[in-house]
Amino acid sequence: MDRFLEQLETAKTCWWPYIFTFFLFVLGAIRKYIGGTYCPSKNRIDGRVVVITGGSSGIGLVTAKELAKRGATIILAVRNAEKGKKAREVLLKSCPQANAIIKLVDLTDFVSIREFANQLTLEYEKIDALINNAGIIFHPYKRTVDGNEITITTNYFGPFLLTHLLLNLLSKSDNGRVINLSAVAHLRGKIKLDDLNSEENFVEIEAFSQSKLALTMFTKYMASLLKHTRITFNAVNPGLVRGTRHLRNSRLTTSFITKLSVWPWMWLFMKTPYQGCQTVIYAAVDPFLANVSGCYFSNCEIQKPSDLVNDIQLSENLYKRTCEIVKIDGENIINKVVECEDKEI
Repeated sequence: MDRFLEQLETAKTCWWPYIFTFFLFVLGAIRKYIGGTYCPSKNRIDGRVVVITGGSSGIGLVTAKELAKRGATIILAVRNAEKGKKAREVLLKSCPQANAIIKLVDLTDFVSIREFANQLTLEYEKIDALINNAGIIFHPYKRTVDGNEITITTNYFGPFLLTHLLLNLLSKSDNGRVINLSAVAHLRGKIKLDDLNSEENFVEIEAFSQSKLALTMFTKYMASLLKHTRITFNAVNPGLVRGTRHLRNSRLTTSFITKLSVWPWMWLFMKTPYQGCQTVIYAAVDPFLANVSGCYFSNCEIQKPSDLVNDIQLSENLYKRTCEIVKIDGENIINKVVECEDKEI
């Protein structure tokens, strides 16, 4: 007993247990703060059809899991059939009752996008939500089959074209929702109307920032064009997320030693895919957002985007220029959707 009391007295004079406990508390507090807000809505979306691009991994796959658990029919739009098959197996293991379909589409190829949209038009009467999740960052300069730079094509031109081609199906829903995944990097982006493909001066992070700014501007502009319809457009910032394939071209992942040295910091200061998808889920399922359109969400709250997002003239010029690049008559597509809904009313 005396020995126990002696050890207890020694422990009282030792600061290490307190320091260690405080250290763990600080780590936990940082992780909780970085993790952000979790979707507050428990609403189910049984039977609603949701298309998710880039659904084979990362945020896209976790989003698919969570929406499938809420009863949605999931269309995983992926580029690689084998990865799509594995993603579906993972999804079904997590949610055995899920109704998940794999469809192939290459967002860097306009022909592939048109074929994908035509296939959906033939097979489905309506689409309730389109989540433009697929994206790349830190990709070296490369031209696509259509002659455009690959980053802005994957992150903006592709989603722009796909969205227009699916507007008719979205208009058949009682509340069609388009959710575009933006990024905090859009705040530092600049729109180069005469050089959207960054041919004059290509910098990887600048190309990414421009693409996400363009996508966010597109979101707000489309919301204004379709404000009298049942289709809503919103942009979502998932935050900095680890455990995705976004960093595969980053210098941070070029070697094992580099990965090992930065991993603790990535673990501490970046979200998991589950945490990153929470605002996407919120934008897709919350019934109170049925008439909310043209907003930029972060941590399940409406936030202020870049001032350029509210530049109507620049947004209009960007829209017209993009229509030329992807070769569509955007005005005609929009008018048909509006006229169709007016007749139903």
